[in-house]
Amino acid sequence: MGRINLLDPLLSSRIAAGEVIERPQSVLRELLDNALDAGGSEIRVELDGGGIDRLSVADNGSGIAREDILLIGSRHATSKLHTQDDLYSIETLGFRGEALYSIGAVSRLTIASRDSETGEGSTLTIDNGERSGITSAAPDRGTVVASEDLFGSIPARRAFLKRPSSEAALCRSMLIAKALAFPSVRFTLVVDGAIRLDWPACSSIKERVMYLYRSEEIADADTEELHYDGEDYSIDIVAGNSAVKRSDRKEIRIYVNNRPVEEYSLVQAVCYGYGELLPGGAFPYAAVFIHDNPELVDFNIHPAKKEVKLRNKAEIHHAITVMLQNGIKRKIPEISPLQGEFYLEGAKRNESVFRAESGKRNATHYSPQPAGKTLEMSERISIYKEKDTGWLEKAKALKESHDRAMGSQPQRNAGMKMEEEGKPIRYIGQAFRLFLICERGDELYLVDQHAAHERILYDELLSQKTVQPLLVPMEIEADAILDGFLSEHSEVYTKLGIMLSRRSDGIWEVTALPSSCRSIETEIRDFICSARYDEAELEAKLFAVIACKAAIKAGDEIDRWSAESLLDKVFSLREPACPHGRTFLIKLTEKNLREMVGRTV
Repeated sequence: MGRINLLDPLLSSRIAAGEVIERPQSVLRELLDNALDAGGSEIRVELDGGGIDRLSVADNGSGIAREDILLIGSRHATSKLHTQDDLYSIETLGFRGEALYSIGAVSRLTIASRDSETGEGSTLTIDNGERSGITSAAPDRGTVVASEDLFGSIPARRAFLKRPSSEAALCRSMLIAKALAFPSVRFTLVVDGAIRLDWPACSSIKERVMYLYRSEEIADADTEELHYDGEDYSIDIVAGNSAVKRSDRKEIRIYVNNRPVEEYSLVQAVCYGYGELLPGGAFPYAAVFIHDNPELVDFNIHPAKKEVKLRNKAEIHHAITVMLQNGIKRKIPEISPLQGEFYLEGAKRNESVFRAESGKRNATHYSPQPAGKTLEMSERISIYKEKDTGWLEKAKALKESHDRAMGSQPQRNAGMKMEEEGKPIRYIGQAFRLFLICERGDELYLVDQHAAHERILYDELLSQKTVQPLLVPMEIEADAILDGFLSEHSEVYTKLGIMLSRRSDGIWEVTALPSSCRSIETEIRDFICSARYDEAELEAKLFAVIACKAAIKAGDEIDRWSAESLLDKVFSLREPACPHGRTFLIKLTEKNLREMVGRTV
């Protein structure tokens, strides 16, 4: 007797459904795609039991004709593709005709719709693969699709589902991910009879994204909206400035033709675009919406359509990086009073506090702090004000004005003696052997001496690469990978002032270093042994290491002359941030200081 047999149709359909439908979130993803393709302006999602007991999606779109209802739910039945060529120019979210078929194989699926052209209503039920007859019951407009008792006939699959509350949270995340790309559509989420999300239609992408960002206590002023038109594509970005950051990449969202996708290289482009704006280990909030020529895009590579292939990915990658580099600015922290207390406007709200409180929120609307309510310490959030973009330029102008009045060429060490309308810049002293304090008019500045000196040394290293030979060469033992890397890239180190020579297999010698590296030879050797970067990144990271080691340390005492010289250079910098991206300057105004102590006159 032969060992090969044909699978039962129901069994094969459930195997196929397993590739598309994993949990209620998967059902919601597919039903939302169909609702959005129908062109509705309102979509309502209802969940019972986390979507396991029941999940429905209602839209006010074009509806489904009676003759189409006869085919709907059959495998590969779709209205989106008609010929093979259509596969290479997909402009809809759904296209394979697998979603309803898969959902109907693992749940009780009901589809009720009214055709907008004929006004005829139809209802079809598919109960775990078994189709019922079509009735005339239907909603007044659009389509309602409901899935009930998910995996009820497959206990082994149902056992892997999470608690209803966890499944509902996943569905909410999916709804938000879809809603961000469609600002003109109203989205409502009802969980066990209670409204948990209600986002009205918006006029712009930023307005829609801010519904998400405000729920995480991000102010409108802390976000930027960027746009770029390429040859075959356009890019819109809504992103936070340097004030808002998190410890993971979860809020770097990438959309291609309105579809959220997982594309690491484009996430990497966002991180490259921020560069030094964020310190190491911090990541931005950024939503990137790419609208590409459908002929250059292929979504048909993952059952859940989470991945994408872009023929012009390199060009888009570069465009995203440049857009962020040119469009996102650094914000200067400012100390300000809050409800009789004070807080730092510039540090992101503690993430653990938000997570602890997020479960208490029933809706996604942002509610400002009620007047008169005193905040707990854990609730004192940090928000950046708009940066005074001219403060550094004003300092430079002050120095040039003063020098012209003295009849001499500008001198950098004259910066602390400058005046503007009788307001001198004055060095006050050092606090905690870490912060340098200076005053200008009604503003007080606190400067992190180590980070500030680190940035100054870094900039000097970039412009001055003096080399000093070593009396005794420094030996490096390289494994096969490092040996090959150095053989190909030793000239990069040479351009940076580090002379490398290969003595034998696996043995290299450092024969010369930049003059500023003489005291940190060990760190340089460790860097060479671990670094695998391109030329530009190698230079930046190497000089950041050198500058960090050579800079004044926290805890070092500093004399007045050195402090004034350092502050003079600080006020001549383009960016008040160390090479690692950390802002080292904080501002306190006289007005805010008076408010903190209750002096209003």
